[in-house]
Amino acid sequence: MIDSTPRVRHVRCALAIAACSSMLVCCERVTERMEITQTREISSYEAKPKLNAYSQERFGDERLQWETPEGWTRAERTQMRPVNLTFGPNNEGECYLAMLPGGAGGVLANVNRWRKQMGQPEITEEEMAKLPQKTLMGIQGVFVTVDGAYTNVGETEARPDHRMLGIVAALGEAGLFVKMVGPKELVEANTPAFDQFVSSLSLRMPQQ
Repeated sequence: MIDSTPRVRHVRCALAIAACSSMLVCCERVTERMEITQTREISSYEAKPKLNAYSQERFGDERLQWETPEGWTRAERTQMRPVNLTFGPNNEGECYLAMLPGGAGGVLANVNRWRKQMGQPEITEEEMAKLPQKTLMGIQGVFVTVDGAYTNVGETEARPDHRMLGIVAALGEAGLFVKMVGPKELVEANTPAFDQFVSSLSLRMPQQ
């Protein structure tokens, strides 16, 4: 059943706007240095300015807030990963949040894309319907656990004995994803931290 309470509708709308904003930023290319001469009022959605903040903190997506689990490290955010974290002795584990307008093909397509990255066969819509669900930022999503040999984007050699955890949630025309991957034993040890991170993710509400 789809939850359509006013608060959930507000979260869905805000997430969709955030996803579209991320893509618009991706499309803009700065070709030369420009002096910033304009000013603006601080939005009520934004956190208060931080003194001596590094660039990621200053220019990151301030609409998102989360708790970084103990022992995890914030990695540099990317255009597609507004929240990007690593863990493990050599940062060999990663966990990130992605928001994409258009849903990147839908929930099933993304679940099967992840399974392919782990060297596993695709599943059907009926099989996906039997997978457990978890709440991601107020939205019910499909929870995926896949073991296998992981091939990251752009790599040609698979990394054996890995585990992937992920949640895929549909937000109307946008998609919301959390994905964690790393050596199987490392991911197993950090599964409680994954749940902590997912539970802490939220959109910043207007300040009173």
